[in-house]
Amino acid sequence: MNKFFIPKDVIILSEDNDKWLLMNVFSKTSLAVETKCLELLNNCAYMDKKSLYLMYKDKKWAVWEVEEFTNSIGLLADPTRYIRNHSKWSSPKTLDVYNLIEKLQKHFILINDEKTYLEKFQNKKSILDYNNFGNFHEQLGQHIMMELKASPEKWWLMQKFNEDLKSVKNNLYSAIQAKFLEGYFRKKIEAGSRVVDIGCGIGFYSNMIAKNGAQVLGIDPNQAYIQIAQNNAIEGTQFKTMNIGFPNSLDEIPSESADYIFMSDALLFYFVPIKKENKANLQILFSDIKRILKKDGIFISVEPHYIFWLLPWLGEIKHPFTIFTEYMNKKFGVTTSISNLIQSYSKGGFSVSWMEELLPHPSFESIDPRGYYFAKEFPLWQLFELIPVKDRN
Repeated sequence: MNKFFIPKDVIILSEDNDKWLLMNVFSKTSLAVETKCLELLNNCAYMDKKSLYLMYKDKKWAVWEVEEFTNSIGLLADPTRYIRNHSKWSSPKTLDVYNLIEKLQKHFILINDEKTYLEKFQNKKSILDYNNFGNFHEQLGQHIMMELKASPEKWWLMQKFNEDLKSVKNNLYSAIQAKFLEGYFRKKIEAGSRVVDIGCGIGFYSNMIAKNGAQVLGIDPNQAYIQIAQNNAIEGTQFKTMNIGFPNSLDEIPSESADYIFMSDALLFYFVPIKKENKANLQILFSDIKRILKKDGIFISVEPHYIFWLLPWLGEIKHPFTIFTEYMNKKFGVTTSISNLIQSYSKGGFSVSWMEELLPHPSFESIDPRGYYFAKEFPLWQLFELIPVKDRN
C-alpha cells in the first residue's frame, strides 16, 4: 500500500500541557504525542508515503510511551490501559518521521491496510502468540505468565484478597461486591437456612453467609482453594472439592436440600472458558442446581456486568463516559449478552424473580474517585434471583 491509514477505531483525547492521547479503542493501545504530531496524522489521509517522508524529513516530535496493562493490578482496576498521572510518564522520546510512523504503527494508530489489521482480532493460538489480540482471558493470562512471571492461581487470589486471605482489599471488590453482599445476606438469609455456594473459591462469601446463622456447603473444583477455605472455615461452613458442570459431579449433594444456592463470578467462564479444553457444561450445572434446590428455593447469581465490565473509564472524574466497542459478537470481552444469559437461565429451568445492579458504597469516593464515579454510573456487577420453574411434562 502506498499510503498510511488511521483506523476509524482511533480517538484523540486532550491531555494537559500540549499533550494528546491517541487511543485505539479496539486494540486497547495508546500513545501520547505533542500537538504538532496531529498535523502529520491529518496529512496521512491525503499524502502518499514518499511525499509524507519528504515533507517531514527534517522535523522531530516528542512522544510519550503511556500504554500500560492496567488490569495487572486486578480484574476491577481501571481497564483504560494508559498511565493517567503525567508525573509517572517516562521522559519523552524525540523521533524523526521514520521512527514516529513506526511507533504509531506499533500502537495501531496508523495502519498499512485494513485487511491485515482486522485479521489480528482473533483468539490467540497460544500463550506465546503476540500477533493476534485475543480476548481478555487470553491477554490477562499471557500478561501474568509471560510479563509478571506469576502463578495465575496465586494472582487471582491476591488481586482480590489481603495477605490473610480472610478479608477483601480496599478496592472495588470491597466497595461494591463485599459491602453489598454483606447487607444483602443479612436481609435475605434466615438463620437455619441451608445454602450451597457453588464455585466458592477460598470460601470468603460462604463464611459471610454463615455469619447469619445459615449452614453452608462450599464447593469448588480447585483443591488448593478448598484447602484454604477449610483452614479459614467458621462455624456453620464445610467445604468440599467437587467438579462443577460435569455429569454426576454433584450427585452426593441431596436433592431438594438447599434453601439457597449462591454463585458469584463463575458463570462467565462457562460462556467463555479460560482454557479452550474446558468441557464444563452450563446446562448440566443448571440441572444440578435445580435438583439441589428446594421447590421454593432461590438461586442467587452474581456476575460481572454483561455490558459495563472492562469498558474504558473516560471523561472527567465526576462526569464519566465510556465507549461500547462490542456487545453481541465479542472478540475482546468475556461476558455474554443479556439475551443469551436470560435464555440460558430459562433453558436451565429458571425464571428471573429479581434483578439488581450493584453500586459502590459512598465511602469509596475518597479512596478512588474515578472508580467510584464510573461504577456509580456504569455498574460493574449484577445480581439475579432465580426461581425453579415447574417441569412442563
